Amino acid sequence: MSREQGAVYSTQRGASCEQEESELCTIHQVVNEPLEIRSATRNTLRRFLGERFRCHPVGTAVLILLLLVLVLALGAALAVQSAAQVPVTPATSQCVLGCPFEWVGHKGICYYFSRDYSTWEQGQERCSELNASLAIAQDGEAMDLLFRLRGNGGFWLGLRRRGERLHWGDGSSYSSRVPVFGSSQCVYLSDERFKSENCSSERPYVCSKAQAPL
Repeated sequence: MSREQGAVYSTQRGASCEQEESELCTIHQVVNEPLEIRSATRNTLRRFLGERFRCHPVGTAVLILLLLVLVLALGAALAVQSAAQVPVTPATSQCVLGCPFEWVGHKGICYYFSRDYSTWEQGQERCSELNASLAIAQDGEAMDLLFRLRGNGGFWLGLRRRGERLHWGDGSSYSSRVPVFGSSQCVYLSDERFKSENCSSERPYVCSKAQAPL
């Protein structure tokens, strides 16, 4: 570039920057003007930003980057403050249901297989001391579970004969297709079947109760 061309470029650059400063003053003046006047300054602001970027490209890019960082930091600070101000209410306590030690849980029912022997009535009393009763198994799935868990013993159940019909300890009638062998009063769990025997005989027993909060 010749000296004359350089002088012309410098003069044009100075005039452009002077125009930029003049437009910047104009922008500051219209900030406080009514809303209907501000719309007329948008084009002026755009021209100012364009001239600013052409005159100082690096500085303008750095300024934009700093503004973005500032906006992000401000947003994060507001989010943290908003989270801190959320009222903390006591959470509704949720009961954890389960079975005591040495009891087996299945579909909301706990079962206990005793190691001691007793008559049918004594078994009912001992289950009652554990807040349970002699086992009631009114559906086939519960019966299958008891058959699997019983091992080799024969355990008293909460099933006995009253008159001609068998009833569970809760008063419901026995309606299972699993046959009960014998005609004695009290029923016990045998090898894949139910058998009846004199209630005064001594056997281990099975207790059952609903799961409760631990």
